[in-house]
Amino acid sequence: SRMEATMVARDVIHEVISKVPHGLFLMTAAHDDERMGVLSTRVQICSADPFLVVVSIPKGTSIEPLLRDSRSFGLCKIDENDRLIQRRFDPQPKRNEDPFVAMPTSTAVTGAPIVHRASFYFDCSIAGHIAPEADCRLYLGHVQAIGLLEDEPTTLPVHVIESLVTNENPVTL
Repeated sequence: SRMEATMVARDVIHEVISKVPHGLFLMTAAHDDERMGVLSTRVQICSADPFLVVVSIPKGTSIEPLLRDSRSFGLCKIDENDRLIQRRFDPQPKRNEDPFVAMPTSTAVTGAPIVHRASFYFDCSIAGHIAPEADCRLYLGHVQAIGLLEDEPTTLPVHVIESLVTNENPVTL
């Protein structure tokens, strides 16, 4: 019957989605004196040059006004066993709360908070966003800086991204 087919299809969809490689990321943004973050497992590298990444976050989160106003975001790779980050950002913090209090953070190029607990980060200017008829928003980030972090460094390593491609030396992923 049609109902059984729909239920089976949903189960198959969830099973297939669970098999797509993913990790836990904290998307961050700041504007004026306000900082916010949202967890996402849906992140994808789109291009090497320009260095582009896309992030999917739930529709209607409190970070969206900061993304709109700052036109930038940080994307921090979080250990999936990091309970502190998960407690701070799940459920989504309320507007006007600073979930980063007492957590070492720095900024790289755009002003978005980068948490030192991350294993690596992307610091991105927003190149575009898509608001599909779905439960999510997609943000396309042009990576301005990256860094590898080990053991919560006191100083944030910042590697500014220059164009990787020349006509004589194309880079492909």
